Amino acid sequence: MNAATLWSALVILASASAFADDSPTAAVVKPQPTLATVEKGELTLTVDQAGRIGSTRKTIIRFEPEAFDGQVTVVKVVAKPGIVRAGDVIAQLKGKDFDKKLADLKTQLAEATDRLAAQVEEQIVTRLDEATTLERSERAATLAAQRLKLRREYYDTRDLELEALRTKGQVDNLKEQGEELSQLERMYNDATLETETKDIVLGRAKRAFDRSQIHNRYAIKDHDFFLAIDHPNSVREIEDNTRYAQQSLDHLRIRQRLQSMQMRLALAGAERSLEELKLRLARFESDGANFTVKAPVDGVIVIALPEVGEPVGEPVGARMVMATIVDPSTLEVTGSFDLDALRIIEVGSVVAAWIPNRPESTGTVVVDEISPIGTAAGTGATFAYTASVRTCDGAWPIGAEAHLVARKAIADCILVDSKAIKAEKGKWTVNLWIDGKKVERDIRIGASDGTKTQVISGLCVGDQAVLGDG
Repeated sequence: MNAATLWSALVILASASAFADDSPTAAVVKPQPTLATVEKGELTLTVDQAGRIGSTRKTIIRFEPEAFDGQVTVVKVVAKPGIVRAGDVIAQLKGKDFDKKLADLKTQLAEATDRLAAQVEEQIVTRLDEATTLERSERAATLAAQRLKLRREYYDTRDLELEALRTKGQVDNLKEQGEELSQLERMYNDATLETETKDIVLGRAKRAFDRSQIHNRYAIKDHDFFLAIDHPNSVREIEDNTRYAQQSLDHLRIRQRLQSMQMRLALAGAERSLEELKLRLARFESDGANFTVKAPVDGVIVIALPEVGEPVGEPVGARMVMATIVDPSTLEVTGSFDLDALRIIEVGSVVAAWIPNRPESTGTVVVDEISPIGTAAGTGATFAYTASVRTCDGAWPIGAEAHLVARKAIADCILVDSKAIKAEKGKWTVNLWIDGKKVERDIRIGASDGTKTQVISGLCVGDQAVLGDG
């Protein structure tokens, strides 16, 4: 084919092509979307977590009154935030009516001391009286027991025999008088005495006999009453008196024992009250000494003191923080880690740190503690941490913000461009380009560096993922 013939053919083809494009029935070809190939590789994670510089050694100075319950105000502020030495005066406080209450407490203590001394003396006298009373009661019980023993061993037999002898004597006397009267009558019947003399003698004898008969009758009655009533009652009375004396002695001992216990309790209560007053006075005086607030250790004051005239502790008696002294040589960083940080950082991790306001200040920290319980934050959570400073270059001002930066490489993981992932209602999907069409695929994702995202399942190496909306 010569050059002219070739040129003519190209012109015809060009004309045909132009004619086809202008045709209304020509097909529209849809452009291919931007794709990213799923690949296997290494993912480097980097986290930057903020925290606050502090000290591991903090000494909190509080005003903690032990006894004084009045209002306390600041009358003078001596120290300012900065370096202090142990013993330096920080502030001067004043308690309302403190001196008056202290004097009243001392008066109460003196009165309690005198009352206790009086109670001790009273107990001594009471014990002496009790000893005398007990001795008398024991003596009375002993005498009653002796009388009962004599009654049983001697007086009972004696009284019964004497009473029987007395009654027998009456009977014998009456009998003898009767015999004498009979003799007189026989004698005077034979005698030649004058009738007047005879009547006198016999009359006298008869009258004596009549009287003896009456006495004898009553003597017999008395003897019966003695045996039935008087003697048993006398014995019973002695037995009862002995029993009463012993009971009185037993009751006295019980009463004295109870009284002794009560007196010991009263004395113990008085001693306890006195000791409590002594302790309260000591605490009151300690409160007075604590009105001069001093630094207990060397360090740096990082919390400002109350203003002059400001009440210390509201409501009254509350424990108020006067200042906080920290040791600047022992630093720590505290803050919160998010869930991404927990992929890289764990307890014991050594992490690089820097201070944004002073970029030249850098160092390393060791994570000492991570709270196992998180605090809700958006759709995730944050976990409080504490990290001690291991090395530090430059100035690390207490209270300033520090950043912890950690990196971790995950090898041999399936990666996809983060722009290909769509998230909706806790579900992650990727559109794949398969045979010229988009096919949605559910996936599980892992870590991400912001550009690439780790895929746990759902994609294979070589898949073509559609970026964005495609």
